[in-house]
Amino acid sequence: MTTAVLTWVSRHRPHFDGRSARLTTESGLLGLAVGIAVVAPWTRDGYLMLLDWVGGPHQAVAQGLYGLDPAALDALPYRLATHGLRVVVGAGATGWLMVLLFFPIAASGVSALAGGGRWRRHPAALFAVCNPFVVDRIQVGHVPFLLSVSLVAWVLASAVRARRRGSWFAARPAGWYATAMTIGPHAAWLGGAGLLAVAMLPRPRRNDVVRTALIVVAAGCIYAYALTVLLNAILTVRVGTADLDVYATRAGPGGLFLTLLTLQGFWREDDLSGPAGSVGAVPAALGFVVLVTAVVFGLFRLCKRDPDLGAPLSALAVCGIVLGAGVQGPFGVLYRWAFEAVPLFEAMREQQKWVALAMLAYAVGVGAAAEALADAVPRRYFGKQAHRLRRLGAACALVALGAVNAIVATTLVWGLGGAVRVADYPESWYAADRIMGDGNGLVLFLPWHEYQPFGFTGGRTVATPAAAFFRRPALTSDAVELGEVRTNSVSRRTAYVSRLIAAGGTGHFGRMVAPLGVQWVVLARDREAATYDWLAKQPDLRRVLRSRQLDLYRVLVQGTGRVVASRQGGFDDAVRLADAGKLGTEAMLQEGPAQGQVPSARSGGIDRIAPTRWRVEPGPPGWVVIPEEWSAGWSADGDETRQTMAGTVAVRAGPDAVTVDYQPWGWLRVGLLVSLVSLGLLIVAGLAEHRRDLTDWWVGTPS
Repeated sequence: MTTAVLTWVSRHRPHFDGRSARLTTESGLLGLAVGIAVVAPWTRDGYLMLLDWVGGPHQAVAQGLYGLDPAALDALPYRLATHGLRVVVGAGATGWLMVLLFFPIAASGVSALAGGGRWRRHPAALFAVCNPFVVDRIQVGHVPFLLSVSLVAWVLASAVRARRRGSWFAARPAGWYATAMTIGPHAAWLGGAGLLAVAMLPRPRRNDVVRTALIVVAAGCIYAYALTVLLNAILTVRVGTADLDVYATRAGPGGLFLTLLTLQGFWREDDLSGPAGSVGAVPAALGFVVLVTAVVFGLFRLCKRDPDLGAPLSALAVCGIVLGAGVQGPFGVLYRWAFEAVPLFEAMREQQKWVALAMLAYAVGVGAAAEALADAVPRRYFGKQAHRLRRLGAACALVALGAVNAIVATTLVWGLGGAVRVADYPESWYAADRIMGDGNGLVLFLPWHEYQPFGFTGGRTVATPAAAFFRRPALTSDAVELGEVRTNSVSRRTAYVSRLIAAGGTGHFGRMVAPLGVQWVVLARDREAATYDWLAKQPDLRRVLRSRQLDLYRVLVQGTGRVVASRQGGFDDAVRLADAGKLGTEAMLQEGPAQGQVPSARSGGIDRIAPTRWRVEPGPPGWVVIPEEWSAGWSADGDETRQTMAGTVAVRAGPDAVTVDYQPWGWLRVGLLVSLVSLGLLIVAGLAEHRRDLTDWWVGTPS
């Protein structure tokens, strides 16, 4: 009995492989070198400005942390960590540091997944950080997505290791999986597909299925905060089936599947040219043909020599290509069905993100093919043609690695081939910020677009950076304006502003935006300035700054706080009353009683005392307007609130002080704490699971 126990412990106890750790570290350093070559031009003073990745001097924690921004409710632990990094090193450095992190994490993760010696690991690591998929995602600033993909490589590596050990539970893949999901929701599906492939291929055993299920459940605990979002009916972004067509994979000149085979097909025609544009279509096409040949050879070789690794990676390569085709692929009908019926599958509305699985499999396949030069394949696998096939595969691997890396490097290293430089904001932006100062009053930023080009970005389209630049909270558009999908927003405030702007300001723009808490209006003059000429004609706005890049207007009227009186009516009623000079500060309620003398001239007497709490000072009894997005979660000392015509919060108050709270934040805070504790426990469990590894490393015990 004792002998049996000792034998079991010997087989299943962790063992530190010093050589493997050393090679993984070498690959990580190789990735770091590539990353430094990419971000080196961005380390100077300024801010990195990419489509979905913009920086600014006053970047703060998104309102989504508190459940107040429907577009920023995902990956809250990651958002907290990023904000912490900004506090330590500054927003400018954080911009390029987060990009740099991807390279060593991805390179070392793929190296750990590939296994073997340097001939396999280092080419695999190099390919993982230098390929068209990575270029496309950096160009558009999908930094969190790339970081989550780099951690998926570690999920796969630790899952393969756990399968080989035959354990019933493994904390390390659960920890990697949970960490990946805290960075991006797409990792839930990409990592889940990888775990499933490792469990089922080449042949599933009962403990493989049980272990994988336990890993998913344990890692899923980090989404406790998401459960509180659902239970408290917190507003989230509205995603519909039209998004599938807007974000569909884009076919290149060779057709959809050839495009996907070359790890391309990003839906957006970006401002920057891709690899083919830098070296020519023919050389790029030849390089990628050789690449696919090398990948097929390498994965086939792995399936023969190491089926626990080769079989799941081959399946993931196919899965990444087929699912990457999305609604245009052979399973397009099923994809649409899953999008509508499967909870949380809307995270994969951009179908080409599935290609990340193929990218990881490609990297290991290229590494395995390159290894064929140094490690002869036994004849029994290929018969008499063994050596010829080995040489052909190895040659293809080396040519592919050299050609593809050379092609891709022209658009990747040195700031995406020199196409992107860090930028600073114009002096007029700083002047406007100094005039406005800080405070709770909103600054409304125009033109009213979520994405737009600016002169200081070199004409490249980026997410409107007002919230990252100004000290005051900024109100900007969140409308995507893509094809049939004009917006995914559920915000009543932004819908109200969109209607105002479509109506040309209605002639009383200041009075109409005052109930939103808007005190300043900024117009960037990089483009469309003529479209907003009506701003200068509004009697309730005063221009206090005019420059070549920016105009600043002060709103001369108030519309929040103790307004006392109320009316019942909608947008058209408000416009009619404003035209007649009969609209004051009174609360314009969607549903509710008309009370008090109108038009009212009262306002003020409120102060934000916390991100989710306002204090109403003592004053005349009546209605109070709070400049926050209305939802049923707002409460005034336990009493319900009402929605104004502008989409803000209205409450009835007596003469005494009142506190207005956003109740869901209490539950969301608990959920976020549970998520962070769950992640911490998984990390501790992973360290405990491999305590022998750490002990061996610390004392220098030879492997």
